[in-house]
Amino acid sequence: MSAIHDRNSIVGYKVLYFGMNHSISFMRRNFSQGKRMENERNEITMRITRNFMNAMMLGSQRTGRRKHRMDSLQTNNSLYPNRFMNTRAINQASKTQTTYQNMKNNAGELQGAALKLTEGGDNSIFAKAKQSGSTAEITKQVQNFVTYYNGMVRSLQSGSSRVDNSYLGMVNAYSTMYQSALKDTGVTRQADGTLTVDEKTLQQASLEQLQKAWGSNNSFTVKVGQTAAYIQNNAVSNLNSLVDNTYSSLLRSYGNNGNFFNFWL
Repeated sequence: MSAIHDRNSIVGYKVLYFGMNHSISFMRRNFSQGKRMENERNEITMRITRNFMNAMMLGSQRTGRRKHRMDSLQTNNSLYPNRFMNTRAINQASKTQTTYQNMKNNAGELQGAALKLTEGGDNSIFAKAKQSGSTAEITKQVQNFVTYYNGMVRSLQSGSSRVDNSYLGMVNAYSTMYQSALKDTGVTRQADGTLTVDEKTLQQASLEQLQKAWGSNNSFTVKVGQTAAYIQNNAVSNLNSLVDNTYSSLLRSYGNNGNFFNFWL
């Protein structure tokens, strides 16, 4: 019976080890994919902006009345109404872009902090803390994680889509589920869903308490880190859609009003 029990224990540990490695690999893969998608989106944005500015300057050889013409474009007078895009629409698009840019950045950085907290092996921060007797690096990563988590939550709250609300509900559920373990390390959930850190309690937390809340295979870190990968991909998708929609609106105005760049001739 003892041999069977030992064998079952070994199998159980292998399953847990596989599950943790799978979660970490998932976060690492999505973190790299997010960086690649960001570079592609930036390239598209720069190309569209360059083409837009080139089109604006085509045929614009005379400069005598250019300032007057630009002033006319920026006012809602009867001579040149809504010549390019509605000011309110531009402001809203800018606000939306800022929201999803912050969401993407915070979700991406959170995954990086999560990887540092959950990676195993002799070089992990928990293994090093056990050897040195210092949890300073762990507490530093916990504080980083909380900073990025709060930024991600606030961005989700600023979003207006059902997808944003769904992800916000998920991370709020995790912070509630792990509330007790987090509190043992000085991290408390606020009414608005963000987290606060009591640095004194965090620094005094034992290695076991820190690992339970932040470094185990079923920790708050792993759950939120996996969700952050999806949140980042969703933010990148929304940023790409915003660029596409803005460019499409510009082209529609071009088609409806004729070559409005002739205004510069």
